[in-house]
Parts: sequence; structure tokens; C-alpha cells
Amino acid sequence: MSLKDIFWSSFTTLDGKLKFPHLKKDEIGIQLGFDMVYPITSDLFTMHKRVAQKGQVIGIDPDPFNHKIASKIIHKEQLNIQLIQKGTYSKKDSVQFLLGKKSSWNQLKIVPKDTGVDFTDKEITVEINTLDSILEKSDIDIQKIGHINLTINGAEYDTLLGMKNILTNCKNLSLTIIAGRYDESGTIDGQKDFELILPLLHSFGFTTKFKRINELFWWGFIVKTIVNRKWIYSQNNFGVIMAGKGNKKPKWYQSFS
Repeated sequence: MSLKDIFWSSFTTLDGKLKFPHLKKDEIGIQLGFDMVYPITSDLFTMHKRVAQKGQVIGIDPDPFNHKIASKIIHKEQLNIQLIQKGTYSKKDSVQFLLGKKSSWNQLKIVPKDTGVDFTDKEITVEINTLDSILEKSDIDIQKIGHINLTINGAEYDTLLGMKNILTNCKNLSLTIIAGRYDESGTIDGQKDFELILPLLHSFGFTTKFKRINELFWWGFIVKTIVNRKWIYSQNNFGVIMAGKGNKKPKWYQSFS
């Protein structure tokens, strides 16, 4: 193994330990939107390391490519991860799904288009539904949910509107939500998405904080010092909302997805 491989292996391990610090071994972690582009960095597997076989991870994403790759890994490693091929939103429907040149750029066509990435000329029809309905149909005990990570390219706010039962009735729950993108996908009817998301979460009793990723302790100071990734530090940064209720209040050192 080269020094570069050793460095990135150590970096990834440490970064993973700073994500989802409230997620426990006997809980359920939910990843909304997962990216299986090489090198594989999906938080599905970061969550699985936290919950181990005593808990469960649920990955929800409408892209069949992501499901194909993830399913192979899950089967090979015998991981307790359930995949659901749907999109999450505030209603049930069938909509068009834009395929990006990277799967991390995929986007529901019904949300404002991200003008900062490149799309292919392909789109597919996908099913969307509320997270409340998806989990109810899968017979998931929502009180076992420890953390939900929302990385769904502009559909975060509408997805939160479709999980009001979870937000209301889960006694101890933490969330990480990508928000504050500088392009149109970071807006809801012309308003910044985090300006709508924060008061919504407050209404359900969550403690929140919103930070641009370059303002976070790990990514804004440590990573900038040792890596200085240009894709983060040479442009306007999107942000992350960290939220929690009950015994899962946000930690100061948390990393983002």
C-alpha cells in the first residue's frame, strides 16, 4: 500500500468517526440519496459501521445504477442494509429524474435545476413518496431511528414536509441536511432553502445549527490545513444543517455528509 493510500485510508476513517456521532449500535440509520461513484464514499457504509449488525441502515435513492453497485457490496459483505428504489418528496407521484454525468449530480426534475453541474441528455421516470409513507409500508419502528441524512440535491425541504410524523413522534432523533446551495437548487420559490428549513425544524422541537462547510471545525480548519481541496476552498460553499432533539443535540465537532 502506498503512502497516498495509507493517508486517504486514515483520513476516511477519521472523517467517518466524526459523522453521525449520535447513531448507536441498536438503532436505524437512514440515508436519503446515496452516491456509488468510484471511489465509493457512500454514507450507507459509514452508518453501518456505527449500527453494526444489531441495528439497521436504510438507503433510499431512485437511481438504478446506485442500487446495482450498492446491492453487490451489501450481498458480498452480508451487511444489514435495506435499499429502497424511490425518491423522497412531500407527495406521492411519478416524475422525471435527470441523470448527471456523475451520479452525485442526479436530480428530480421537479426541483430547481442545479446550474453548477453537468447533466447527460438522459432522464428516467421514478417514483417519489413521503418518507412517512415509505417507512410505514416497510413496517419500520420510527422510534428506533437514530439519524437521518438528507443529501438529495434540492429536494430536502419538500422531503422534510413529507416526514412530519417522524419529526413529531421520534423522541430522540438527529438530522444532517445539505442546504444553502448558491445556485437555483438551493432555493424554494426564490427563498433560500435553509431559511425555510430551520424554522420548520424549530417548530418540531429541534435544536439546529447551519454552517457553510468551510466554517466547520473538521472541513473548515483541519481538512483545509492538511488537504486544501480546491473544490471546497476556491468557490462559494454549500452548507449543512445539523439538528437534533431529545438526547441527540448537535455536536460541535460533527462532520458533514
